[in-house]
Parts: sequence; C-alpha cells; structure tokens
Amino acid sequence: MRDPVESVKKEKDIASIYTLYVDDLFTYGCYLGFESEIVKDAIHDVFIKVTTGSDKLDNISNIKFYLFKSLKNRLLDIHKNLKEHIGLEDIDPTLQIPFNIPVNVEELMIEKEEQVQIKTGIEQMLSSLTDRQREIIYLRYVQEYDYDQIAELLHISVHGCRKLVSKAILSLREKYGIFFLLGYHSYFLLTLR
Repeated sequence: MRDPVESVKKEKDIASIYTLYVDDLFTYGCYLGFESEIVKDAIHDVFIKVTTGSDKLDNISNIKFYLFKSLKNRLLDIHKNLKEHIGLEDIDPTLQIPFNIPVNVEELMIEKEEQVQIKTGIEQMLSSLTDRQREIIYLRYVQEYDYDQIAELLHISVHGCRKLVSKAILSLREKYGIFFLLGYHSYFLLTLR
C-alpha cells in the first residue's frame, strides 16, 4: 500500500517539473513542425506516462533530457500513426522531420530598421542549413545539451553529432563569412533562445 503523504509529495514534484519544462517542451515540439494542439497532447501523454510509472523519476539522472527524448518519441509515434499506409519495415527512428526555428529579436536591443535587417539575415542563415542541422544547433546552443545527449536523442553516434555541429557552423561561416563571425553570430544565438 502506498503512503498517501508520499503520493502527494510526488504529485507536487511532478507539477513542479511540468511547470519548469512545459514551455521548453512546447517550443521544441513546435520547432519540430507539429501543430500546437498535437504538441500539447504529446506533452500531456509524456507526463501521464511519468505519473503512472511507480519510480520512473527516481532512476533518471537528467529529467529535462528524459522529457525531451520522450516528447520527441511520442511525436514521432503520432506522426507515424497519422500516415495512412505505413508498414513496419518503413518505420525509421532516424526519420527526418522538419525543424524550423522562428526568430525573435528583442526590440529593446536594436531599432526597428536594423531589427528587420538582422532578422532577415538570420532567417536566411537558418534556411541555408538542413532540418537536421537546424535541430542540432538548437539542441546544442539553446538547450545546451552535451554531445552524448544529442546523439542519443537524434539516434546518431557522438562522433556523428560533433561532425554535424561542426559542419553546420562551418557552413554558416563559409556562406556568411565575416557577418557570421562578427555581428550576426551573437544575435544568431540570442534569437534562438
């Protein structure tokens, strides 16, 4: 029989975790290209799974990473279920799904005219990357995941993860040279947050 005090304590912990991470999870799900209602449902599914597991959170070393990975897996399951005629042999854990990052530049930082110019430049830079490169840049520099976590989340090797980040940065440097290195790099990382 479960202790009612422990049950209430666990519910409060899960509520705190939900409050702490729900916005980041929602943003990540939307960046993956899913509609907001589907993302909300998937987040709720993840937390239902966590609450029904008796000691799930006790064995997890990085709750944020666990939630991101669970959300991505749930969204992929939803994506696969939405396809009408999918065979088991067609299911691929490395499935490429669009990853788009809307750019938000703070008005207080720069004047309106410069803001439009910088936003256009950053959107152009981001659009020059592949979906996978945009996703890995987001996970590495916005969510600040380490390479091991990103590799696990994207179903690639750590070496492949490092290589992909490096190629994305190199691609931006080659295409945008001095603009990326001087001014846009700072704004680029700020606007991804």
